[in-house]
Amino acid sequence: MPEIMRRQLVGCGLGAAAAALGRSAPAAEAKTIPTVLGPIAAGDLGMTLPHDHPCSLWDFRRVPYPGPRPDELAQKYRNEQNHTLLAFWDLLGAELKRNGLRSILDPSPEYLGRAVGTLQEISRRTGLNIMCATGYYVPSQRPADFVARGVDAAKDYMVRELTEGIAGTSVRPAVIKLAVGGPVGNESDNLMLAAAGRAQKETGAPITTHATTTEGRRYLLDMLEKNGADLSRVAIGHADTNGSAEESAELLRRAGYVLYTIWGITDPKLIGSRTPVALDHSAKLIRGLMDRGLIDKVMFSIDSWIYLHQGGIGLCLYDIPERTSNFVFTFVLPQLRKLGISDGEIRRMMVDNPRRHLCGA
Repeated sequence: MPEIMRRQLVGCGLGAAAAALGRSAPAAEAKTIPTVLGPIAAGDLGMTLPHDHPCSLWDFRRVPYPGPRPDELAQKYRNEQNHTLLAFWDLLGAELKRNGLRSILDPSPEYLGRAVGTLQEISRRTGLNIMCATGYYVPSQRPADFVARGVDAAKDYMVRELTEGIAGTSVRPAVIKLAVGGPVGNESDNLMLAAAGRAQKETGAPITTHATTTEGRRYLLDMLEKNGADLSRVAIGHADTNGSAEESAELLRRAGYVLYTIWGITDPKLIGSRTPVALDHSAKLIRGLMDRGLIDKVMFSIDSWIYLHQGGIGLCLYDIPERTSNFVFTFVLPQLRKLGISDGEIRRMMVDNPRRHLCGA
């Protein structure tokens, strides 16, 4: 195992406290949540990262959707890169479990490089529950004929995956992922949100989103509501990018949750921020929402992203060498505790809120 991987996974002695945070309420046991290895009791979800990417099949920042279906790419890469990826996850998974983590939601839909078979292997080896997503990322990562096929085709695709399983497997996604990008109200985004609103209304599935501007977040909610979605099941992802506590509180008058992900990233160019970002930006947003009585509508994750390429694996760390999923324990929780946020309050955000978002209980 390369030494850089070991340095990225140095813990900070929070395992015992985190394990205590992971105990869930007995009332949650009645419902189930689909994972890549089959359904689990909602009460077994435990401490959860609701927006991290254990494996993507390409570096989408540099390569638009490359053409072959993702399952074909997975077969191509399986023998070449999976050994390195799984060795990395043996190390990272062990550290995450020592710190009390039990579950990860990977919000990568098919055309963002979703790798169901590889996620299954990671889940088996680490013992972590891993959930996946249907839906669509930004316009450049959608099929070339996405708009031409129309709303019904996009809606039927999401409903089919949610109810029947992902093609060639019995795996059902746990969420619908939606990412808006480009000019607000572009034709592709309009179609995607119309289809997703109808798919959510038909299936009752939760929605998790990618929207990095105030305008994009409002537009996304407007379109979902217009098309019949239950906004209480919507989590607004990256709401700390170009966001404020005031804006998040306003969003939460309509949406079920906000989800913060830009922890520790201060270079605005790396995340598309319009202004410089303070080191404690996301933590202060949470403190501000808690002071408004909104703790039960807050979630957070790292948005760590590991991708495959011809030379092995790559890690998107935003120029922070230790910024893997374990950053939640080495950076996020200490930041929250500095602001007087207790273990019980952290538990509500890391255990109770993800569970309620995913199963409504």
